Amino acid sequence: MNDIARLFYSIGEPYAAGVFEEPERSYFYRHALGHARYFEALSPTPYDGETLYPCGRKFFENTPAMMPHYAHTYVVDWPRLEAKSAEAARILKEFTDISHYSFGWLHGAPNYKRIVKEGLNSYRTRVLARPEGEDFREGLLALLDGMESFVRRSADYLESIGAPAQLTAAVRRVPFAPAQTYYEGLVSWNLIFYFDGCDNLGYLDDGLAHLYADEDLTEVIRQLFSNIDAMDYWSCTIGAKYNEITRQALRAIKGKRRPLLELRVTEDMPQDLWDIAAENLRDGTTHPSFYNDKGIHDMLKARWPHIPDEDLALFVGCGCTETNLQGLSRSGGTDENIPLLLIFEEYLHANLAAAKDFDEFYEGFCRETERRIDAQLDLITEYYEYNARYLAHPMRTLFTDDCIEKGKDYHAGGARYTWTQSSDSGLINVADSLLAVKELVFDRKKYTPEDFLAKLSAEDPVLYRDLRSCPCFGVDNEQADALAAAYAERVYMVYRNKKSNTFIDGYILTEHQFLRYESEGLRVGPTPDGRKAGDPTCDSIAALRGKACAGPTAMLCSASRLPQHLADGISVLNLTLNKGNLDKALRPLVEGYFAMGGIQVQVTVTSPEELQDALANPDKHRDLIVRVGGYSDYFVNLSPALRKAVVERDVHAL
Repeated sequence: MNDIARLFYSIGEPYAAGVFEEPERSYFYRHALGHARYFEALSPTPYDGETLYPCGRKFFENTPAMMPHYAHTYVVDWPRLEAKSAEAARILKEFTDISHYSFGWLHGAPNYKRIVKEGLNSYRTRVLARPEGEDFREGLLALLDGMESFVRRSADYLESIGAPAQLTAAVRRVPFAPAQTYYEGLVSWNLIFYFDGCDNLGYLDDGLAHLYADEDLTEVIRQLFSNIDAMDYWSCTIGAKYNEITRQALRAIKGKRRPLLELRVTEDMPQDLWDIAAENLRDGTTHPSFYNDKGIHDMLKARWPHIPDEDLALFVGCGCTETNLQGLSRSGGTDENIPLLLIFEEYLHANLAAAKDFDEFYEGFCRETERRIDAQLDLITEYYEYNARYLAHPMRTLFTDDCIEKGKDYHAGGARYTWTQSSDSGLINVADSLLAVKELVFDRKKYTPEDFLAKLSAEDPVLYRDLRSCPCFGVDNEQADALAAAYAERVYMVYRNKKSNTFIDGYILTEHQFLRYESEGLRVGPTPDGRKAGDPTCDSIAALRGKACAGPTAMLCSASRLPQHLADGISVLNLTLNKGNLDKALRPLVEGYFAMGGIQVQVTVTSPEELQDALANPDKHRDLIVRVGGYSDYFVNLSPALRKAVVERDVHAL
């Protein structure tokens, strides 16, 4: 063993030691060995009587400063490492500068279904079929050995403390052997989740359907959901192959913050699933969100006609809700954000005075938007190529189909499908701003360009009164919606038309805002949609806060006119309803929206009075869960600006 590896072992850093054990080997082998050494050294986590093992955050407590990470291969707690050894920190920093391109955020889901059915021993057989001595082969074998070591020691620990025999027996078998029962399937699913460190539970009810034997394991699913919640991770998909596990998952999510339960909706979805969903929403659970199963299939099929239907059926919305095919795709997360409203603000101030008419102004702005997006996609391409060379991801390589057979890393084209995904911010703000400029400067000529810009910068109250009277998106105004749709199409088509000479199969835009609508708003001054300087941008493709004055049906009609089928990612729509006639209104609202072309809708059920009281007295509402910008969180966890933005949404009466 060399001195550097010995140094890292001596200070309790097994991942880093593995990386430096054989520095002449490939990056893939070195990271795989780092993962292996990490799992070999990882102590079994404390067991507190749960129905699954491991549970909660305990898997990652008291761990080294350098550890595996689902989005970036690894992460380093630099202050902690510095405190252990300044020399070790210096050495690792040099390695990180070479091998870690810090850019974007990766979401994905392992092929849970295949692992549960076949077991990881079958994966070992597939790896062993590769050429002997190959770094790729030897790295994956080391990784499997490290994982198996942890599972074996965990089973021994559970037996030694007298844990339930059913749990101990399951951990003895899975995930290396195929699961034989529904319960073993859930134990296996949970272990895969922790090994990958992933943020998504995949397509749960489909993946376990072959094991179901008329058992009610709602509480075990609830434990699985509690684990993803405790880890601050994200999502899980159920439907469109509805079964009893679908129902158990819907009941298990009741009252929980996470995962974001994504219900794939078909025309023949059973009424009792709608009833359970409505009950959850009425009781303050913001789950499930609703996904247009046919719309998503048709959208992806039109973009990639060669993808077989059986692959498209594995759609899951990873992270907040990024388009993935479970266990088949390396499809990014939020690789970058395109600040549409900032682009508009800069173009407005530089070009409004010189434009002879609105058409000229609009066309110039669209071209600038296209240029800026295209340049950003070039940077994303460079990032993907860099990771392919330097930042291997052995765990996702093991868990994603085709990587083993190709002998290629997940980051380097090993997955069956490789897409990039980025988001934007401010699409609806831009639409309403364009409508206001057209109305006040060009059509009615109420303001000269110079006067308009001066009064806008000063946030003149008379101008803002006029801005509020302009046509806007989200009230079923066909002319206003047409302009919004035309601009959205220009944005979406940049992604559709972008080609890559590398392993990237395509570029995707996902219309979810996460927390970015606060930070992106801070970058932008006052805008003609009626925003003040620094206010958050739009939180979804719904009408802007305070403008959905024509009711929920009108807002859904407007949103459906956006060409969502061209985005290829999920276009999130936040809909806030009162309890009213929720049981009767929920299904026709969602199905009507999907019939018009909507892709996704997520619902918060509350009242203006409850939101106002939560804003004034947040500690009295610590259990209030709200939809934010593609995900759910406790109201009290939000920043003051985001709390205010949630309260300002229109609450629609039913």
